[in-house]
Amino acid sequence: MTFSEESYVDEVLVPVWTGWSPHRNYFRVYRLPPHPRQAEVDAALADLPARWGTPELRLHAVACERLHACHATAIAVLGDPAARARHREFVEREHQALVEVVRHRLHGAPALARDDVAAVVRVAGGRWSTPDVVAALHAVGAAVREPVPLPRTPRPKRWQTLREHLADLPHDSLWEYLSRTAELRGADTTPAEVETRRQRLRVSRDRAADAERAVLTLVRLWAAAPGGLSAALAHDLLAELAAATVCGYQAVRDLASPQRCAATLSSDPDAVAYAVWCAREEAAWTEAYFAAVDEHRLPVALDLLESRPLPDSWARVRDGLRAQLDRLLADLARAREAEAANPEDAAARYLAIDRELTDPAVDEGLLRCPAAAPAAVSATVDGAAVVVDWQPSPSTAGNIGYRVSRGATLLAEKATAPLADLEAPAGVPLIYTVTTLRDGVPGGTAAAEPVAVLPEVTDLRLVTEPGVVFGRWKLPPGASRAVVRRTGSDVPADETGFTDRNVEPGTAYTYRVLVEYATLRSPGIDVRVVCLGEPDAVTDLRAVAAGDVVDLTWTPPHGDEVEIRLLTAPEAAPGGVVRLDQAALAGPVVATSRCGRVRVPAADLAGGRTLVPVTVSGPVATIGTPATVDISSVEVTGLRAVRLGPQVQLSWHWPAWAREVLVVWRHGGPLAGPDDPAAHRWRVTRTAYLSRGARLNAAEAGSHRFGVCVLGDGQLGPLATVESPCPVQLRYRLHGRARTFAVEVECDADLPDVVVLGKEARRPLDPDDGVVLATVPGGQRAGRAEFTVPAELRGPVHLRAFALDDSMWVCHPDPRDLVVR
Repeated sequence: MTFSEESYVDEVLVPVWTGWSPHRNYFRVYRLPPHPRQAEVDAALADLPARWGTPELRLHAVACERLHACHATAIAVLGDPAARARHREFVEREHQALVEVVRHRLHGAPALARDDVAAVVRVAGGRWSTPDVVAALHAVGAAVREPVPLPRTPRPKRWQTLREHLADLPHDSLWEYLSRTAELRGADTTPAEVETRRQRLRVSRDRAADAERAVLTLVRLWAAAPGGLSAALAHDLLAELAAATVCGYQAVRDLASPQRCAATLSSDPDAVAYAVWCAREEAAWTEAYFAAVDEHRLPVALDLLESRPLPDSWARVRDGLRAQLDRLLADLARAREAEAANPEDAAARYLAIDRELTDPAVDEGLLRCPAAAPAAVSATVDGAAVVVDWQPSPSTAGNIGYRVSRGATLLAEKATAPLADLEAPAGVPLIYTVTTLRDGVPGGTAAAEPVAVLPEVTDLRLVTEPGVVFGRWKLPPGASRAVVRRTGSDVPADETGFTDRNVEPGTAYTYRVLVEYATLRSPGIDVRVVCLGEPDAVTDLRAVAAGDVVDLTWTPPHGDEVEIRLLTAPEAAPGGVVRLDQAALAGPVVATSRCGRVRVPAADLAGGRTLVPVTVSGPVATIGTPATVDISSVEVTGLRAVRLGPQVQLSWHWPAWAREVLVVWRHGGPLAGPDDPAAHRWRVTRTAYLSRGARLNAAEAGSHRFGVCVLGDGQLGPLATVESPCPVQLRYRLHGRARTFAVEVECDADLPDVVVLGKEARRPLDPDDGVVLATVPGGQRAGRAEFTVPAELRGPVHLRAFALDDSMWVCHPDPRDLVVR
């Protein structure tokens, strides 16, 4: 067996130095197998003592001296086969006993931590060493393994309330509720999903529904904070696992499901279960320790650590905590000494200590070092509010804030100025004070000069009518009455308004409305009005249609606005001077103007033609003389003529209000106007045009000219014209019987190429719609061709000739002759 100094130190010298007796296992001391040969024993007894003096092993001098002292006994035991066999039995019995101890301590766990191994060795009092415990662990299939560090999961707020409400639901944990409830998604649940679930529960009225609503309130609170819900679920999981440790490791591992661990702590459930198992003995006091540390109660935390035996890791924590507490107590003494010389520096020291230590001496010290008052405070009235402003305090240590009060009423605590007091009482003197706060501890106070909020009246309206002025308002809360002063005199008034008849039409007056309170009076509001007279009527309104708009003109009355209304009910329209609301009976307003000219889209008149001017002066109006829209100058637009063989289809856009038009046309020459004696005439109503259109016969060769003008109010509008030439006529006939025919074609000009088509069941519509049966070549004024209708074309077969020149008009005397049965 190869000798290794490093392993010999770990397995023999260190255990011997820490109190393990070499007599308990000579096989390990002399590096022998359980059943060595005599030669191996002799060699080990001779070689090992020589190695104890090497420089590498002499570093462990105490252990080596103990081995030298036991060497003679080892020779007697190992050198005698019978004694060696008895020693082997003793070692095996000790090993089996340790295996049972380890198996009991594991309680199903896959490993022990180094601190637990050390605890077994320490409790055994030298009976076993660390290598013995490691060997026993290997014998039961376990190992030495350190647990992963678990995050600290402070108990969430109102956690006990959650547990009480879960008891009324069929769920044992928060994770189970979030994972198995509709609309919720475990650790990924959002506040919106919580609200959706709450809405579904609104109609339920039982104990379970009330409990679930309470649970959802807490879940929404945690889900709204970043990481809050994950932290609550992590605490929920660790608390369940810690409670399961009394049932053994396997119970803990069964609870640590992969999905639940991955959503809260770690993707390795074995690591989580093992870490909770290793921390089971510390859970009783570590929670109190961490709570004390979180609350900065360091003396309490130190007492918890000093009152129990600790492993090395916790011993280092205890020593660091003791040093920290000693440092803070020294800082506290230095802060107390600095109070007299520099209170601001002493306050900064106290605040620094307060961030680490909770101690009544810190609070007492801060009270002895108050923050300075603000340099200046001002209060300004802004409408019904008071704006309080101040200059910052010269104190800078800690978090400086300010407490603003109105008399004995606390308004707010703010970090910066200003503050708006929106609920300041009206009509009384107000004194505002600002107190400096240092981390919430009150300091110096400064006050502003007294101010008073004196709100004016609201909804103030002054309305004039001929020879009278009316005033209306609302008094603000706390007011006694309103006072009205007019230019040159006072006006009697009540709580809601006044009526002043001592005025002249056309004269300007200024009214000041003031509000009286118990001891004070507001500055008042000034309003200037002009007393109205009767407005002048418009009598010369003229409305002329111009395309899609109507031009309106009139002589504008002096200084007043004119409304143009569409007269929809002449029998209900009032006349003369009326109230403004009565003028609405004349019809809707389509335009307003002060300059005597306005243009209105015809579409806004919705087919109406009668307009009435209404002169408006404040609350009264004068109805003027109505006018009818003149349509004698409007003309039709978009006139087109489409040739349909011997006929012409006319189309145009009807102007607004036109109900009838005159159509004139003539052949050969231009139209001289609507009254041209050589022209034909035709009156077309709008209704007839929309139902049948406008189609005229115009078969004569040459050009035809057409004109359309509006008939309205007994006058003719401008004439719109269009020209339509008559195409060259191409005539053809068919002769024959059965299915053999001859086609004869003649024209007033040279023929183009002409084709004869045949089509089953339907008439051909263009030169490509059918089977070509014959072709008559062009170039002459007449032509002939013979053809036979194929037998594959079943009857009835429709025949038709087409000129290959689109300008030709192709006609047949009787289309009935073009059907072959």
